[in-house]
Amino acid sequence: MIVYKKIPFQLGSEILLRSSSSPTHKAKSRIIGVLEKEFIMIEDPVFAISDNITAIVEEDFLVAYLYDGYLFTFRSRFNKKLIRNIICIDYPENFEVEQLRTEPRVRVNLEAALNISDLKLSGLVKDISEIGCSFELPKIISLFKGIAIIATFTLPNDQLIKDVQGKIIAVKYNQIHRKTEIGVTFSGPAEEVSKIRELVHFCMRFKV
Repeated sequence: MIVYKKIPFQLGSEILLRSSSSPTHKAKSRIIGVLEKEFIMIEDPVFAISDNITAIVEEDFLVAYLYDGYLFTFRSRFNKKLIRNIICIDYPENFEVEQLRTEPRVRVNLEAALNISDLKLSGLVKDISEIGCSFELPKIISLFKGIAIIATFTLPNDQLIKDVQGKIIAVKYNQIHRKTEIGVTFSGPAEEVSKIRELVHFCMRFKV
């Protein structure tokens, strides 16, 4: 994963905005210009409340920006209006970045044994690709990106994947169902990763 020290804004790129106080208020906009550490010029966003109602939001909002397979998110707020249909929003002091998986995924439901730090856990593999997979853990566990993980599970073709290694690249909590979902990228051993790759290729060929 590339380490970004700043967001690689590109003029003309689309961004998504969501009101901090009213998450249902969302809008699309486009980047017109950037003055680093000062502000970002965008098309004046119109937040849709429903099919027939819109609103202008001049408060804090969450911004999402996709670049080359990486999702950047940050908080900003209205800065000033420049000219008709163009406004400035604050340049982000901090941001989060997540690498999105673009490889074909195979949806599965496989029991797995996981070692994360000093924890021995049971969970499910929910989908799998050539380079990683997602696990569902049946409880809320405080985890972070970058933590190493070792997992053992059996593929649908009965091949045992033993002690495949990886690291966490995404964490999501489902508070309602008290579950933790983690995205993991594989790092080895090569023999185990090769078994996974062969299965994914097979499934994609026959669109399983």
